[in-house]
Amino acid sequence: MKFYNCVALQVNTGDLRENEANVRTALEKKPDLIELRFDYIDNVQDITRDLLEHLLSIIQPKIPAIFTLRDSSEGGQMAIPEEERLAVLKILINAQPRYFDIEMITPYEILSEIINLAVHNNVILIFSYHNFEQTFTYEKSVELVEAFLNKLCDNVDSKIVEESVYKIIFTAKKFEDNLVPIKLCRTYSQKGYRIISFCMEAPGILSRVACVMAGAFFTYASLEEKTAPGQLSLEELKEFQQMLFDKS
Repeated sequence: MKFYNCVALQVNTGDLRENEANVRTALEKKPDLIELRFDYIDNVQDITRDLLEHLLSIIQPKIPAIFTLRDSSEGGQMAIPEEERLAVLKILINAQPRYFDIEMITPYEILSEIINLAVHNNVILIFSYHNFEQTFTYEKSVELVEAFLNKLCDNVDSKIVEESVYKIIFTAKKFEDNLVPIKLCRTYSQKGYRIISFCMEAPGILSRVACVMAGAFFTYASLEEKTAPGQLSLEELKEFQQMLFDKS
């Protein structure tokens, strides 16, 4: 069985050579996707069309790219005014990565603009939720997903709902918390949705590894610098998967 793994990379600078070197190092590890986290950049003005097109020219002939400018309320590394953030989000989408990650909590007037722009550029949206404090019960987690799906269904074409990815990330305080995201992945993948769900922090490592067995679209790993608590390196993640799930 094939498991899809995404390696998350920090974009710390606008320097083309440094970013290219990081991307090429990541590609050598053979991930299935690469996420570029632009909220780590030291100067938001360095997020230019030239930088984005250069990085995509290296990544997307081989594998899909995900662009993310994580909001500071959900673990993003920069806090900028909403108007400036929206302008940067538009630059990122217009560069046409395969996937673009946007928070579910985004005000709908902005979310609607992002959805329309993504459709125009043939970009698939990853609607994400991150909780850095706890793991909800399974029932409350389902309520969270259903509320967002209902909001989408009431406002956008059903094709967008079907093609988008839904990413629900919690923080594990105890080992039993792993069961919630794994159950979410099983439930929504069986309904035909592209779902990603696991727990951050060390107690949640099992869900990071096992979510793909329960139907997660893919899971995340790091190259060297982690972008989330409890993140495994790509090598560690692949070794876990091979030891636990490879029956050949």
